[in-house]
Amino acid sequence: MADTAGTAALTARIARGDEVAFGAFYDAWFDAAYGLARAVSRRDESFCLDVVQEVMARVVRRMPALGSESAVQAWMTTAVARAVVDRVRGEQRRKHREQRAAAARGDATAGDLSLPLLADERAAWLGARLAELPAIERELVRARFADGESVTAVAHAMGIGADAAHGRLRRALERLRRAARAWFDT
Repeated sequence: MADTAGTAALTARIARGDEVAFGAFYDAWFDAAYGLARAVSRRDESFCLDVVQEVMARVVRRMPALGSESAVQAWMTTAVARAVVDRVRGEQRRKHREQRAAAARGDATAGDLSLPLLADERAAWLGARLAELPAIERELVRARFADGESVTAVAHAMGIGADAAHGRLRRALERLRRAARAWFDT
């Protein structure tokens, strides 16, 4: 990677469309961009190479003239992280479109056949997470969702205030939602 003056000149040349400057930049930054894509995404080589390709296309289209090596590093780090997020979101959108289209057609796809297994996995996961909750929160969740009781009635039976019960239930559900998003990537 170039020194500060060299970096400024190189990024200015890239911003003007200089192919030789881009080639030098590509050679200097490919390994770092690939390593960062692997670290951020924890995905396979193919995914990370696609991310680096997208980032290098962004370099050609949008990289401004930057005055220092640290500015280039910050720009590249942001570009790689955004490319990873964009690609993951794109995969998720594609998967959801395919599932909706299959459901609309009434198709039985390989993914549909695994839905009962997925539901069982999620139920087992939820049971384990509920067991980790404090007893009062676990009872609030069970009474509200398994028994269909009102939070106020459950609070009264437990000898706590309705507002306190609502707050505890809301916080417990939010913790469960965050954990589910992290675990199931939804």
